[in-house]
Amino acid sequence: MSWRGYPVFGLFLFTLAFLSLAPIITAINQGLWAEAKAFGYAFVFTSIAALLLTLAYQGRVSPAEARAEFLTLAGVLIVGPGVAALPIYFALPQASYEAVYFEMVSALTTTGASIFDRPGELSDPINLWRVLCGWFGGMIALTMAFALLAPRNLGGYEVRGALDRGDSIGRLRGMPKWAGGQKREAAGDRIARAIRSITPVYLSLTAILTLLLIAVGQEPFKALASAFSLISTSGLQVSNDGMFADVGAKGEVVVVFFLVVAASRHLYRSEKSLSDRVSRFRADPETRVLIFVVVLVSLWLFLRHFFGALDITADADIVDPMAALWGGFFTALSFAVTAGVPSDSWETARSWSGLGNPGLVLMGLAIMGGGIASTAGGIKLLRAYALFKHGEREMERLVRPSSIAGSGVAKRGLRREGAQIAWVFLMLFLVTLALTMLALSLTGLRFELSLAAAVAALSNTGPVFGVAVIDGSWRTTLTPEARAILVAAMICGRVETLALIAMLNPNLMR
Repeated sequence: MSWRGYPVFGLFLFTLAFLSLAPIITAINQGLWAEAKAFGYAFVFTSIAALLLTLAYQGRVSPAEARAEFLTLAGVLIVGPGVAALPIYFALPQASYEAVYFEMVSALTTTGASIFDRPGELSDPINLWRVLCGWFGGMIALTMAFALLAPRNLGGYEVRGALDRGDSIGRLRGMPKWAGGQKREAAGDRIARAIRSITPVYLSLTAILTLLLIAVGQEPFKALASAFSLISTSGLQVSNDGMFADVGAKGEVVVVFFLVVAASRHLYRSEKSLSDRVSRFRADPETRVLIFVVVLVSLWLFLRHFFGALDITADADIVDPMAALWGGFFTALSFAVTAGVPSDSWETARSWSGLGNPGLVLMGLAIMGGGIASTAGGIKLLRAYALFKHGEREMERLVRPSSIAGSGVAKRGLRREGAQIAWVFLMLFLVTLALTMLALSLTGLRFELSLAAAVAALSNTGPVFGVAVIDGSWRTTLTPEARAILVAAMICGRVETLALIAMLNPNLMR
């Protein structure tokens, strides 16, 4: 796949080399010459590889468009992490290349399953590279969704197509319609248009969140790293004591809006005015489902104290209930959008609820996931909404078998075709989850460990493994064979099983 005669994968390598300049400058500024040398070697290697690849493929005729798109996407998510792992491998020779490759796949798929149990002990250049790759992975996810999956009615857009019947679904600025009879735009041009539309908003949100976190008292470097992790929903951290241990609830309040935005596609749509985007955002069924589920889970964790925890002291501090309520709400929201960053008050919320380890609740939120065409993973909220509307309609028909549903043709399409496709995807997700668990069990993992690791990888919510499994570690708990299985699961979760099957369809490859 090419853009104006240049291979897209070569341009991706050039971008990766350009991003590595940031940790090089940081290492030189801090006098960390070993890290500067490691990133410098990786920069030279990546630049030469990108240049040679670009010269070799410049002007060559691409294979069938669908096949070229699939091969480019596979190269970005499989070969790209191998290149991104080089500077960390050079800087930390004690770490195996397999483990560092796992770390980079986790970053570029925005999973956040880190092999570094104590990231605060790493140098700033290495931590910056980890979160920067996660942030770049969020950009890749958005570009892939808008430029590759949406035009082919995949990635959740197959459900949206039933709701927006006759419209150019998810169209970015200037992107042509994909209705029958119109000339299709080349994949490279679609990627360029998507990047031009996404980049200003993505950069602006990151910069605004960084400044707000600095304003509430977070150190500049940690604020930048937190913004990279949260906007991309990778959840990667650079400290040992949690992302918000130094600022508490103030930083979490600032982050709430950005977590919701990170799981929505509406800021990247083609509306000309901000008011149009806000109105669409407010009317979006995905947003309403997200808010409803998060509020329901946080209230259940809070109210369970009065029914399940009987050791209530008469002189309990009034601060604890408020901290418990907030900790449950923020953590539920974070895992629902697959960022997986627990609140600084999460332990208070867990103790207040009386649950020893509510890992299944958080795994359920991660599986549900965020919005389509967003950096979030999981099944996606729109599919859950379609199944809910279908179930609601079937319940109505039990009472009134001859009733005719209203809400227009589009909503009926969502309840019928949309729900059917959502059910197919749900079944594919569960089958993939079962196969991943089976493969992990063959490496010697217990059932609960296999379940937590498989859910974390397929939903792209790596931190759920450490929360659901007490003292769970991606480095020590899992064998290299298990991590290799989870690498495939993370890539499958990022691209989605339905999209992979569609892309591997021989009829589409012709």
